[in-house]
Amino acid sequence: DWVQTLPRGCKRTLKKALQQPPNFTVTAKPIPNNAPAPHSSLAHFRCVVEHEVRLLASSSSSPEDFFDALAEAVSRYIGTTRMAGEIREYRDADTGRVIAFAHEVRKGRTIRGQWFYATDAASKSYVWFHSVHSIVERAIQADGVDVVDLGPSGSDAFSQLKARYGFRSVEDWPAVA
Repeated sequence: DWVQTLPRGCKRTLKKALQQPPNFTVTAKPIPNNAPAPHSSLAHFRCVVEHEVRLLASSSSSPEDFFDALAEAVSRYIGTTRMAGEIREYRDADTGRVIAFAHEVRKGRTIRGQWFYATDAASKSYVWFHSVHSIVERAIQADGVDVVDLGPSGSDAFSQLKARYGFRSVEDWPAVA
């Protein structure tokens, strides 16, 4: 079992992420060809904006940093709604509001967590860790899949976080897939 190979702190974090009952619901939504992506909504856009502002401008009071983060969010949102794959949509169990989504792509023998965006509330509710456990669990159960790639890292700190959970950084993921 993958979880048993992890350090104690990672195991504790995953246990919190998999609490019963969870404070969110998860729905898999395939991205159809020639139709709007299931995450083409204001709620999903807000999720991306909140995520990018938190990561890129939260420690700054500079309007320039805020607008840089907003521009990055617009670009990333447009990108994710134009890609193939599937999303895992996370909604608050009480309000039904979108709190996060994971955009996944399957190529060859790899499932890749291409993008993950979360609101501030979701970032404190272990949703990313839930999505990591979920993608690994589904990869183990899937025929012909033996690699999980957690996608691009925006920082060295995020690469280090992924490494603690057993994922190494790969520059050319199509070659691995």
